[in-house]
Amino acid sequence: MLLNTKALMYKQLVEKLYDKCQRIQAENERCVMRVNGIKKIVKRRNHDVELLKKRLDKHGDNWRSVPMVAPHPKGKMEQKRRGPKPKNKAATEGGVGAATTGTGPGTNSPAVRKPRKQRAKLQPPGTNPSPTLPAPQPQT
Repeated sequence: MLLNTKALMYKQLVEKLYDKCQRIQAENERCVMRVNGIKKIVKRRNHDVELLKKRLDKHGDNWRSVPMVAPHPKGKMEQKRRGPKPKNKAATEGGVGAATTGTGPGTNSPAVRKPRKQRAKLQPPGTNPSPTLPAPQPQT
């Protein structure tokens, strides 16, 4: 009986290894197919670029003297801003919402915008507070 169980256990381990090898082989074949497909795409692209260069040269286009500029990566055109969205220019310059923006109480026009107040850090009692800056002088 002991030899039977060892042989059975060995057989199961061999089957597991064989299955794992089959899965790895299938994955490798998928990777090879993908690499070959990408090579084909790159080869087609290079061929198209060569045809385009020949055609531009044939027509006398001055494309070789134009400086090459790398495109911006997607989504990195400018940094994301914090805070509220900027207001529509048409509305502030006399468009549809021009009468509602501006001089009422509680509204700040873009030219007279005050800086945000910074939160004061809480200090433990008994410590000297940091020296305060003088209040800003109003501009005349």
